Amino acid sequence: MEYIFSYVTTEGAVRKVNQDSLFIITAVFKGQSILFAAVCDGVGGMAQGENASGFVCWRLTEWFKSDFSDMMKNSASVLKIRESLDECLHNVNDRINNYADRTNTSMGTTVTAVLIIPQLERMLTAHAGDSRLYRISDSDTEILTADHSIVGQEVRNGKLTEEMAETDSRQNQLTNCIGGGLTDSSYDYSISEYKLNECYMICSDGFRKKLSRSEIQGRLCPSVNCDENSMAGNLEFLKNKVMSCGEKDNITAVLVKIRN
Repeated sequence: MEYIFSYVTTEGAVRKVNQDSLFIITAVFKGQSILFAAVCDGVGGMAQGENASGFVCWRLTEWFKSDFSDMMKNSASVLKIRESLDECLHNVNDRINNYADRTNTSMGTTVTAVLIIPQLERMLTAHAGDSRLYRISDSDTEILTADHSIVGQEVRNGKLTEEMAETDSRQNQLTNCIGGGLTDSSYDYSISEYKLNECYMICSDGFRKKLSRSEIQGRLCPSVNCDENSMAGNLEFLKNKVMSCGEKDNITAVLVKIRN
C-alpha cells in the first residue's frame, strides 16, 4: 500500500493574507506507511487567524512525531490514539485562548485531520469547524464530516435544504472551532476502515463553496488522478474555477489517493 498526494492553497482573489494552513506527513513503521494530513482555516473576522491555523498544524505534527510514535511502539489501540489526539487538541485550544487573552485579541481556526494507520487497518479523523473531508470513488462522492456552523445545523435539522444553505448569508457563522474563546467544546472523531484505490480530499470552505459535488467528482475521482502531476493539475483547475466564480475566501485543498 502507498499514497500519492498533492495540495493547492492560495489567499484567493481578494484577501491579502492566507489564513489557511495544511500539512501532509508520512512515516514508515514495521514496513508499512502511515499518513497524517490536515487542513486548518483561520476563522475570518478574528485577528491572527493564520497564526492560529499554523499553530494547530505545527502542534499536530509534533504530536505525530512524539506521542503517536511512542504509542505505535507500545502497540496502543486506536481508541487510545484517539484519546491522545483529543487531549492534544484541547491543549492547543487552551493555549490559543490563553494567548488571545494575554494579547487582547480573538483567535480561532477550524481543523480537519486524517490519520491512516495500516497497522491497525483503520482511519482516524478529527474535526471542528466547517472545513470538510470527502471520500471520492469513481462512482460516488461522500462528505465524511459535519459542518459546525449555524447553516450546517439547520440543514441537519431539516430547516434548510443544501441548495438554500449555499446562498445563506450566515454560511461563515461557526458553532465550533479551535480557540475563539471556546473552553468546553467537544470535537468530532470517527474511526473507520479506509478504502484502497479511492481518494480522500480535505479542504477549507473557500475551496468547496462554489463547486458542485459532481464537479468535485469529475476532477478528483481516482481514475483521473493516477500520479501527483495529474492531482496537482486537477486541484489547480478547480482552484481557478472557484476564483472565476467570485470566491473571496482563502482556498485550500489536500488530495490523497491510497493505492496498492
